[in-house]
Amino acid sequence: MKILRFIIVFFIISCNSHYYRDQEIDFTSKWDTNRVLKNPHKGWYHHLLDNGIGAYAIKDDSLFASFPGMDHIYLRLAWSFLEPREGEFNWSYIDDVVEKYVPQGYHISFRITCSETGRYPENFGELHDGVLYATPSWVRKSGAKGTIHQLYEGPSKTWIPDWDDPVFLSKLDKFHEAFAARYDSKIWIRYIDIGSIGDWGEGHTAHTTLIPPTVSEVRANVNVFLKNYKISQLVATDDLIWYGKSDEDRKTLFSYITGNGISLRDDSPLVEWYVQRFLDTWTIKHPEFFDPTYLRKPIVFELEHYKIVKRNGIWLGKNGMVNNHEKNISGAELMRKAIDIMHATYIGYHGYAEEWLADNPDLTNELANRCGYWYFPVKANMPNKLIKGENLLSIEWLNKGVAPGYNVFSLVLHFEAGRLEDSFNVIINDSQNMKWLPDQKQVTNYLFTIPHNASTGQYRLMFKLVDQSDEKEQVIQLGLKDETAGEQGFTYLGKVRI
Repeated sequence: MKILRFIIVFFIISCNSHYYRDQEIDFTSKWDTNRVLKNPHKGWYHHLLDNGIGAYAIKDDSLFASFPGMDHIYLRLAWSFLEPREGEFNWSYIDDVVEKYVPQGYHISFRITCSETGRYPENFGELHDGVLYATPSWVRKSGAKGTIHQLYEGPSKTWIPDWDDPVFLSKLDKFHEAFAARYDSKIWIRYIDIGSIGDWGEGHTAHTTLIPPTVSEVRANVNVFLKNYKISQLVATDDLIWYGKSDEDRKTLFSYITGNGISLRDDSPLVEWYVQRFLDTWTIKHPEFFDPTYLRKPIVFELEHYKIVKRNGIWLGKNGMVNNHEKNISGAELMRKAIDIMHATYIGYHGYAEEWLADNPDLTNELANRCGYWYFPVKANMPNKLIKGENLLSIEWLNKGVAPGYNVFSLVLHFEAGRLEDSFNVIINDSQNMKWLPDQKQVTNYLFTIPHNASTGQYRLMFKLVDQSDEKEQVIQLGLKDETAGEQGFTYLGKVRI
């Protein structure tokens, strides 16, 4: 019915063009591709806890507060830190971060791991008889089967559970039931990684047993998360699908994971091994995983540890712009192209904020805008005269980002009259922004209703996009010069008469 009304109104306006003369507004002269926009549901993230409690602390809160496009804090912790005894939880590692940074406007994401390769006490919650435990030791004592593996770092050994052991899965399920009861409904959660399988929760065992998890083991762990998390976005690392699997198994797992609404991440871009072997796809070993997924769910990019990228000579010069002599390509270009090919919405530099910003100020700004969505109005068409009732407005949009938006943004039209009491807003609940795909121009026609009690006369018509998914409304900043946004974030369209 709504479509039929739209066609009728469009036909009437077209047939009466002598009365409803269109005016076209071109915005391209007002574009600004340098100003860093602060928009929700996209941007940088910081590894505040990185597989433990020792790395990447924020040293300067005031500097961090100025980080362009910083969206969320990423916490990666071994399970043994959080449940040292069965049913007794220590949430302080998480809650201390939440209490400090959520009031400042940051969101939080999680990975809780069951297998680690680092040192005690930075990476493991427990050490008993020379054996380190990422999965709590009481899980083993309860009868869960596993493997004691000699770590490559130092003399220590680590216990790794059998990924489909029924005792392990039962205890894991109980933990995530408690975790979900505490956090799943929180509006500040960005996503939760399925991190219970593989080294560092990355779905592979390349640094421990070298035994690839089977399809049934992966599905069993995925099912624990699907059972317990009903609100938060779940994310799986690509190696959960790829590592040690046949082509048929990869297809099976990809279909199962993405078919259940789980998004994907890649934890390997710019890792030296991938630079050597996957340079033609910018260190992304299977872009085919991301091509269909990004159209539905936000993708997460995780840079190789920044200190390692620098140490390996992959990242050279200011903003990473100096070419590596062996590969004749810069680290910044590798990162830029990897983000493009993944269509990443959330991007991490995997290091200390102060060091990254000092080394890469310009690249930080560039990628803050480029990741996710980045909206520009191209032009608008509207009648000079509007009627009380239904009218038509056409706006052509360009998304210069690498991904679509995954949240519906509303379009607010503000009619500003000479007298304040005569001014009013019209809200179009769905601006159709989720259809604006990367690097494509999209003409969107809006059918809107002017109330019959509106005063006749001349108005200044303005518009803005707003996100209403969080607790408070947030204006979506557009790629326009700062001075084009007036009071309350409205952009001027033109004068109209009702």
